[in-house]
Amino acid sequence: MNDNAAVYVAGHKNPDMDCTCAAHCYAALKNIIDPATTYIPIRTGPLNTQILDVFELAGVEEPRHIHSVAPTIGMIARRSPAILGMDDPVLDAIREVENQTVSSIPILDEDGTFCGMVGVNEITSYILAQNKDPRPLYTFLVRNFNRVLPGELLQAGAADLFEAPILTGSMPDDRAVTTLRSLDTPPLLVVGNREKILEHAVDYQLPAVVITGLEKDEEIATDMSSFTGAIYRSATDTAETIRLLRLSSPVRTIMDVDVPRLTTETPFDEGKNLLLNSRFRGLPVFEKDTYIGMVSRRSFIGRPHRKLIMVDHNEISQAVDGAEEAEIIEIVDHHRLAPPSTNQPIAVNTRPVGSTCTLIYEEFAGRGLAVERDIAVLLLSGIISDTVNLYSPTTTEADRRAIFRLETITGISAGEHAKRLFSQLNVLENREPREIILADYKQYTHSGVRVGIGQVEVTTLSDSGNYRARLIDELKSVARDKRCRWCMLMVTDVMKRNSLLLTSGYTEAEKALPFTRLTEQTYDMPGVLSRKKQLLPVVMRILGDLAEGIGKVPASVQ
Repeated sequence: MNDNAAVYVAGHKNPDMDCTCAAHCYAALKNIIDPATTYIPIRTGPLNTQILDVFELAGVEEPRHIHSVAPTIGMIARRSPAILGMDDPVLDAIREVENQTVSSIPILDEDGTFCGMVGVNEITSYILAQNKDPRPLYTFLVRNFNRVLPGELLQAGAADLFEAPILTGSMPDDRAVTTLRSLDTPPLLVVGNREKILEHAVDYQLPAVVITGLEKDEEIATDMSSFTGAIYRSATDTAETIRLLRLSSPVRTIMDVDVPRLTTETPFDEGKNLLLNSRFRGLPVFEKDTYIGMVSRRSFIGRPHRKLIMVDHNEISQAVDGAEEAEIIEIVDHHRLAPPSTNQPIAVNTRPVGSTCTLIYEEFAGRGLAVERDIAVLLLSGIISDTVNLYSPTTTEADRRAIFRLETITGISAGEHAKRLFSQLNVLENREPREIILADYKQYTHSGVRVGIGQVEVTTLSDSGNYRARLIDELKSVARDKRCRWCMLMVTDVMKRNSLLLTSGYTEAEKALPFTRLTEQTYDMPGVLSRKKQLLPVVMRILGDLAEGIGKVPASVQ
């Protein structure tokens, strides 16, 4: 898919239900209201079974997995204005270099498969080689004669492709015959309509004879009926005939096959460095194994930027890799604001609702656009998941109104759908600790301290003793790897609407937590469901107080 001019609509890293559904639905909305631009929903990581099941229920494909939106070679690759086949004459390559002002020409076979490249360097080497000792051999393709040389082919000959030196029969007959006999390889003979020399051409069965000075209806001076080589009547003089014959060789004989290959996913800087540090003036670009175009040194004069819409997040630290190099054109979110600076004004839709999918539903409704059932299924799922079926303290009347309307459109009960979603939550004991922590993990920086908070949903906390120690050990490892001072994991029971908080350990900060300490680095958080509204504000206040040297303990969690 050629989507270099498209806008990517992306949720945050470690995609959850809300951001994944929001990305798909907002891209669908934008494609309706702005049909001149293509909007493509993407995701930044693997999806859990809950999300995959919802997309299957909706009957649509999940967003494409894109690792990075940093500039790649695919964004600057262009189809070459000049493309040659393996058998095209060298003269065509020279003309294309001159007429198209290109420095490198891709050579493709009949199936469009990339075979090699011809450029200024290969052409120059070919011309220089003609002026070296010993007498050069040329590869001739008879069917190329009339492509480079005015005249007509009188006889095709037994061999269409052959290798031979060029012999000019412009000397006295005896000397010409002597020279002919002295050659190790039978030559291509360029001669006027000279009987004796042509007789010897027949006797020696040369691979080809090019006759100059022969009028269109003039008979050849010698009986050529037994001659098995090619016969060509040149309509130009001997010198010009020889010059052009040298350029009739197929480009396969001079093309460079040892060419570095770039892919559409090759990072911009990597491709640039590879080209600039090579002897080539251009390099081919492939999408998987298929050749799609070229890049030249001029391709790297400007740096491209992917256009990006951020949904369900507004911080670069939570965005798809490479977002700092993208042109961010819009933000749709319901979290605290810490957006990146932009060079131009952008559209920002952010309100304190329980789900980004609620904001997107309101966009459809506000514009008077019908919400199709597939979109409604995804929006309903995103709201149910992010508000824990409206039980989260982040829930607003807007979320309730959206749920009511989406139930009507889909014919799906929110309560029954919530049971379906939450019943798919995997037992933590059977999952890898790092995968649990990072599946829905966000990083924040406050008062100069970097913290990370993951959240995982379960249907019971009764078995937490089986996995808590492993998760706490892994939190310490994640904190080191992510360079965080403090890492936490909320384990949320969506049925009883309570959470456990597991931490990597930060003694000064944890003394100020308003939650009941159960064991080392484990805290009970009854009634806490929302990372955004119930835990994050507490963490931010603690970090701020520590930075000011206050050490104040928050009284309660709202």
